[in-house]
Amino acid sequence: MINGLLSWFKADVGEAAIYAIVGFVFVFVGISFLVLLFMGLGKVMSVVTAKRTAKVRDAMQAKMIPAAQSPTDSGVSPELVAVITAAVAMCYEQEGGRCDFVVKRIKRI
Repeated sequence: MINGLLSWFKADVGEAAIYAIVGFVFVFVGISFLVLLFMGLGKVMSVVTAKRTAKVRDAMQAKMIPAAQSPTDSGVSPELVAVITAAVAMCYEQEGGRCDFVVKRIKRI
């Protein structure tokens, strides 16, 4: 019985080396394929994100141009609008909140 088990565990060193090399190559090719796949997907996603960001930025600039011109129509100088906007932005920043606002109108009291 022990002789039967020992003959089952015997393997030729050359055959085992070939199996090991084939396994290493298979794993290396598989991992290389996955790396290239995810790198390609990353590039595609960065292009899509850049296009989407540019589209959103253009839309926001189109909204902000009339809003930035409206305070100056009421007789307030653009420098004053910039100072007030910076002061409000600093207050939001100190509170830790996002600062996505547009000054639409400034009235003298």
